[in-house]
Amino acid sequence: MVLSVIDPDRRWVNSGTEKLPNNKLLDTLPEFILDDIADVLIQSSRFRINLLGNVNLAPVCQLIQVCVCHPHFFRNPYLVSKLIEVIYMHSPDVQGTSTPLFEKIITPSSSEQFLLPSLLDFYTEVESTGTSSEFYDKFSIRYHIAIITKTLWFASNTTHRLTLMQCLENTKYTRFINMLLNDTTFLLDESIDSLRSIRDTQKLMSDTAKWESTPEETKTQKLNQLKQDERQCKSYLTLANETVQMFHYLTQSIQSPFLRAALIDRVAAMLNYNLQQLCGPKCADLKVQDPQKYGFQPKELVQQITDIYINLDSPVFLDAVAGDERSYKPELFTLAITRLTNAAIKSSYEIAAFSEFAKKVREKYDEKQAMDLDFEDAPDEFRDPLMSTMMRTPVRLPSGVIMDKPIIERHLLNSDTDPFNRQHLTADMLIPETELQEKIEAWIKEKLGK
Repeated sequence: MVLSVIDPDRRWVNSGTEKLPNNKLLDTLPEFILDDIADVLIQSSRFRINLLGNVNLAPVCQLIQVCVCHPHFFRNPYLVSKLIEVIYMHSPDVQGTSTPLFEKIITPSSSEQFLLPSLLDFYTEVESTGTSSEFYDKFSIRYHIAIITKTLWFASNTTHRLTLMQCLENTKYTRFINMLLNDTTFLLDESIDSLRSIRDTQKLMSDTAKWESTPEETKTQKLNQLKQDERQCKSYLTLANETVQMFHYLTQSIQSPFLRAALIDRVAAMLNYNLQQLCGPKCADLKVQDPQKYGFQPKELVQQITDIYINLDSPVFLDAVAGDERSYKPELFTLAITRLTNAAIKSSYEIAAFSEFAKKVREKYDEKQAMDLDFEDAPDEFRDPLMSTMMRTPVRLPSGVIMDKPIIERHLLNSDTDPFNRQHLTADMLIPETELQEKIEAWIKEKLGK
């Protein structure tokens, strides 16, 4: 019945080659019907109750497909997220093996064409759901999407992988990569802060005399804080591990989306910062008792992060890594190589490859240091007003302000407003300042020619 309301002409069921148009009849469909269906499927999967053994799964799977691939049909994003959770709960990652329901959802050509693009769209859109708990809810929803994406990426049928690669080549999905960066940065940062707090408490408790002399009220506060830190650390690391792994397997096969001007500096900064946390001078602060309890796998994280550097190795990426003034220092990569060697995280061949990458970054860093000295006296009109860096591709905003194009594009990935007057702004409203760009290029050429 529900499927006949959504797809009355059976266009999706019979062909599934194009998205369905909006259907006004959906406004009359009580949401609790889909909600109840999702609840039954989730709970039966969670408690291994075989409710679907003798059921014709085709209509159920078609219903889930059409709803997840048309999330805009529903005002309530949590309804779509529940149906995504159904797919997640029946995935091999949860069940240990693929279930008939999961296979019937992912196998049709309509799923091969639309399922992953719809999941990526929803990953981005769920940033804001309009509820007080949206900040935490989004991580749970994105975790389900990350697991489904990983399962489809490594499936024996490579059609889903090709679909995902085609999506990422489309600049429309630059926002998805940006959200993935935001999540990875936030989740790892919060996890590392929690690990440091856990270590401090464990260190205090290990000193028996000092702990026994601590006032009972302080002990209670410390133990409550420890429990909170442990819950938060485990929760955040669960998704953080998945987002880092997603970066890892995606960059092995496709690099250009991560090297776009609006993203490349952020990708480099994220990698540098987390490598510093895991291999830098203060990495010992992360040594907690039973790290597996929290899902903390520092060796695996270091291996994946250093692999991502190699995956993205290119002249523009070397520039971005070397240009990260916050976290990059030549000594950082030396410490990382020592860690890779001493902990036997990589083979000698892989360490040699990373050492070569580190050498190339150091050369770019030295070049940049010399160039920065040459450009210190650059006219103010050549500098971006937000970052005070030399502009290379200046563009004019409707407000009249001139900015460097990669910087304003990076801002627009998170907010579609002019940073100077908060008016609506999109990338197609930016006007290239060709004359100013030519002046900048001529000035740089003259400086370097001296």
